[in-house]
Amino acid sequence: MKALIFYGGWDGHTPKESSEVVHQALEQAGFEVERHDSQDCLNDGERLKTLDLIVPIWTMGKLERDATKNLLEAIRSGVGFGGFHGGAGDAFRGNVEYEWMVGGIFAGHPHIGDYEVRLTGKKHVITDGLPKTF
Repeated sequence: MKALIFYGGWDGHTPKESSEVVHQALEQAGFEVERHDSQDCLNDGERLKTLDLIVPIWTMGKLERDATKNLLEAIRSGVGFGGFHGGAGDAFRGNVEYEWMVGGIFAGHPHIGDYEVRLTGKKHVITDGLPKTF
C-alpha cells in the first residue's frame, strides 16, 4: 500500500511535526509513505491515481487549479483521503471543489461558553476510561 502526505501552510498547526506522526503511524500499518513539504507532488495526476491514500496536512494556503483537478480526480478514481482537523478542513479556503470533496469547511472555533459532554451508546476504545459525563 502506498500513501502520500503533503504538508505546509500555517505553522500553528505544526504541519511538519504532524506529518511525522502520521508518517510513522502509516508505516506501522504497512504503508510505503512519501512525505513532501510542498504541493509539487500533486502535479502528476496519473501518478496520484496509483496511490492508496493521500493525506493533506496543510492549514490555509492556496491549492492551484491543476493541483486541485489532479487531487480530486485521484480521489474520484478510488484513492483514499485521510485528512484531519485544520490540515484538511481548513486547508484551502475558498476552493469550493476541494471543500465539496472534504464535505465541509472550517468556519471558526465556537466560543459558546461551558458545556457538558455525556457519553451515550456503545462503549468504544476511544472512550474507555472516560467518565459518563464531564
